[in-house]
Amino acid sequence: MMLSSVALAQTQPAPTATPAAQATPSATPAATAAAPATGRGNLHVLGLRAPDGDDEAAEGLTTALRASAGAQNYTVAQTSPSLEQEFTVLGCSTSSPECLSRVAGDVHADRFIYGTVSRVGRGRDAVLNIEVSLWDQTSRREIHRESTVIPRAQGRDPARLREIANTILTPIMAADDRARAEAAAAAAAAAAASANANGDMVIQAPVIRLPPPPPQRTPVMRYVGFGLLGVGVIVGAVGVVQWLGSSGDATAARDATPTSAEPYGSWARFQGEVNPSGTLSASDVCGRAASYTTGARAADAARVADLCDSNDTQRALALGLGIGGAALAVAGAVLVVLDHPRREAAPAAAPPTARRLQFSPMLGARSGGIQLGLTF
Repeated sequence: MMLSSVALAQTQPAPTATPAAQATPSATPAATAAAPATGRGNLHVLGLRAPDGDDEAAEGLTTALRASAGAQNYTVAQTSPSLEQEFTVLGCSTSSPECLSRVAGDVHADRFIYGTVSRVGRGRDAVLNIEVSLWDQTSRREIHRESTVIPRAQGRDPARLREIANTILTPIMAADDRARAEAAAAAAAAAAASANANGDMVIQAPVIRLPPPPPQRTPVMRYVGFGLLGVGVIVGAVGVVQWLGSSGDATAARDATPTSAEPYGSWARFQGEVNPSGTLSASDVCGRAASYTTGARAADAARVADLCDSNDTQRALALGLGIGGAALAVAGAVLVVLDHPRREAAPAAAPPTARRLQFSPMLGARSGGIQLGLTF
């Protein structure tokens, strides 16, 4: 058996920076000032829709959302169009995935915030239903949606709108971080798979070969036994039919009258002449019919003799077929029982091979190691 694996493989470390490549203490503040702050990237906050005419609340909440997103380390464009304007330009009427994907392409955004401010109720009891969502163009899906209901009067309070914006954006940003992490993990897994395919790592799983099962002998005699069993049943059935026919003839002759159909009428008339008292057996009547060649009942005697010969033939056939069918069935059953399938002896095992350990170097684009092979 051959086992192959990778051992002692180690990715080569990155080269250590030389002193010339390191920044001097005097250059550190300048470099820090020039480097951009680590952020979450660009984010468009589209103007919220106000289908019921609450434009003041929609504009105020849009401004608050942009300020809150900027405070959470996003680069927010302050001149992004409203969702209503994009729907008008693109001919969309609903926030379907197809329309939202077209909006992302039109504003050149990988992700954007959108939503609606709709009115529920009338007069003093009216409230505003706020729905805000995050669309991701890379996965072409809505990452997260938040909704809340506020009194209509709060839609004109900038401080209250800022609180609402912070409350809404916190879970949306958390969902965005999770989506980015999942995308990064998937990209890393794809890169690792590509690196393995390009030869950076060689892993060969052990192959275990099982011996083939021993050949099975074909039970020919068993098949012959099934055939004999079937033929015996058929022959026995024919014998039963012959016996039933003979018994039917005997019954018809015994119940016949001189006016019955032939040859049973001839039997009744001849029986009445030679055996009026009924003391003779059927065999005796048949014997007298065979020797009765003259007289008034000669014609009846000839028909009786033929009937007797036919009945004797049927009984002989029934007896012979019954015995033959039974013999064939018994022989077939014996063969079926005795010749059951058996496995032949397996061939002798091959002599064991000598144990052997092999070494072979392994080089890749970014890794190296030794491949070990053990045969035993």
